[in-house]
Amino acid sequence: MGFIPFLILSILEAIVIVVLLIVYFKRKSSQDRIVKQAELITKGKLNVEDVSTENTDTSNAVMASAFNSIKNNLMTFVEATKVNVVTLSDAISVLSESVETNMKGNEQIADGATNVAIKTAEQLELVKDNLKLIESNNEQMQEIDESMKTIKEILDKTVETSRNGIVNIEDFEKDMNAMASDLNRINEILSKFNNEIKRIGEVGNFIVEISDQLRLLAFNASIEAARAGQAGKGFTVVADEMNVMSGKTRDGMQTINEILAEITGSSRMVNESIANCEETFNRSKDRFSNVNTSFREINESSLGIHDKINDITALFDVMADNSDISKTKAENLYETAQIISENTHEIAAVSQEVAAESSKIGVNTDNLEGMLSGIQGLLKQFNTAIVPTDKLPKKTVKILEMSMLDNDFWYGVRKGALYAQKELEGKDALIEYVPLNVGKDELDGYVVDTIQSAIDRNFDGIILPGFLGGANNELRSAIASGVKVMTYNCDCDKNIKRIACLRPDPHEPGILGAKAAEKKTGGQGNVLMLVGDLSVGVNVERSEGFKMKLKNAKGMKIVDEVTVADNADEVYRTAKAALEKHPETNVVFITNGFPLSVTKAIRDLGKVGKVSLVCFDHNQEIFAEIKAGVIAAAIGQDAFGQGHDPIIWLYNNIVAGDRLDNYIPCRLSVVDRSNVDSLVEA
Repeated sequence: MGFIPFLILSILEAIVIVVLLIVYFKRKSSQDRIVKQAELITKGKLNVEDVSTENTDTSNAVMASAFNSIKNNLMTFVEATKVNVVTLSDAISVLSESVETNMKGNEQIADGATNVAIKTAEQLELVKDNLKLIESNNEQMQEIDESMKTIKEILDKTVETSRNGIVNIEDFEKDMNAMASDLNRINEILSKFNNEIKRIGEVGNFIVEISDQLRLLAFNASIEAARAGQAGKGFTVVADEMNVMSGKTRDGMQTINEILAEITGSSRMVNESIANCEETFNRSKDRFSNVNTSFREINESSLGIHDKINDITALFDVMADNSDISKTKAENLYETAQIISENTHEIAAVSQEVAAESSKIGVNTDNLEGMLSGIQGLLKQFNTAIVPTDKLPKKTVKILEMSMLDNDFWYGVRKGALYAQKELEGKDALIEYVPLNVGKDELDGYVVDTIQSAIDRNFDGIILPGFLGGANNELRSAIASGVKVMTYNCDCDKNIKRIACLRPDPHEPGILGAKAAEKKTGGQGNVLMLVGDLSVGVNVERSEGFKMKLKNAKGMKIVDEVTVADNADEVYRTAKAALEKHPETNVVFITNGFPLSVTKAIRDLGKVGKVSLVCFDHNQEIFAEIKAGVIAAAIGQDAFGQGHDPIIWLYNNIVAGDRLDNYIPCRLSVVDRSNVDSLVEA
């Protein structure tokens, strides 16, 4: 063989050896990472990152995936057990109190059974007396019923009499009206008669005047006759006769005037009598009118009383029926009281047996508490998070933690806070968890009031999500007064001198989301970004991490970046509209909550299998959508740890002086189609 072929062969052999060495060391490196993580788990440290499956061969990738699945399942089981410990502990406390109360109650029942028997005997006598009273009442009611019937008959007659009286009075009133008309006519006639008498008087006065003139004429004739002498004797006779006639005329007219005066006086008296009669008659008319009205009122009242009597009679019938029913029930009550009396002694015996069983339940409750202690001891062997210091405080440590409570992530945070609360029992700690389940408009004011309340009550620490920036002034006041402030999930304003922030690496969640999008599309696809409120730092950081990672992926294209409100309905409407606008979309990436609103939009548009979602947070509904192929991947940010760890970190800092890093990282995990089936349900 020549030199050159030998050299070539040697070079090829060297290349093969180098490749084999590279493969060996890569495999060994992957295996070493798995072994290292396994060693940590054997020491109870479950809070470790997943072993990466990138740049590894198939066997190591399978082994790493299996290791990650086992580790995540164990983590899920331990954290679920922690939550169940809280639930079980509370249930045991309630059961213990119930058992104690039940035992006391049974003792009271046993003691009271004798009293019940005595009172039951007294009740029997009372029931007997009551039956007698019911019988007596029935007799009285029958008598009252008969009396009411008699009254009804009398009222019927009274109503009829009143009706007849009204008819008679109306007829009499008509007659009186006719008499009044007649009296008026008589009065008018008398008035005319008086006027005629006055005219006669006037004629008489005229005659008297003529008579006086005749007498004066006779006197003058006598004088003239005397002067005439013998020739005037005839005139003297005539003059004398005229004097006589004038005197008689005057006397006659005086008599007539006297008669007319008497007639006028009588007429005046008649007029006065008629006027008095008319006045009396008018008063009588008014009185008869009042009588008529009274008769009508009596008639109406009688009719009303008649109706009421009918109603009372009907009520008496009902009362009689009820009395019969009451009597029947009283008899049943008497029989029941006899049965109760007979069974009271049995109740006392059963109460004693129940008390004995309650005592057994109490023993079992103690066994449950022992089992719970054993579970808690077992959990302590697995370190999924920071654990409380063994030191005890000199005074009660008071820590307040706030969180939102509007989606599954925050419910996970709440579970972690409640477990920390349970974990610090017996360590002289007061842990207060405050859910911020108020509307967006009321949120800032509610946070301000909560912080001020913590300051007023001399709390040692306040923990809250960093995006709650509406209470910065109150946070500064709290820090100035010596309260330690810690944030989680994302950081607060840089001017707030908080002690630490527990959160994911700022850009890592977005980078993991970009990797999941690349994996789903094979590095060739169109991405629609749905970005939450940019005033919330976590939305900015996730968006920046996502775009930073995709920047080097030449086959991936961001078709649009749309802002969405943090509201389920708004997320649905925005996602649906954006997908309709960009039908070429393969993957949707959302930075905020409500991923199921996006999956609903995908389903409603008939794009299942064509469009997948990359989102955040883990729950069983999201896992179901991953299995269905609607969600490509979901990035978890250890919601339980974000609720639990800040409380323990801050407690340890206050009690033991443990140093806190400026940023404390929380664990991230990705669930996709490759590992969702191996997850246990929490």
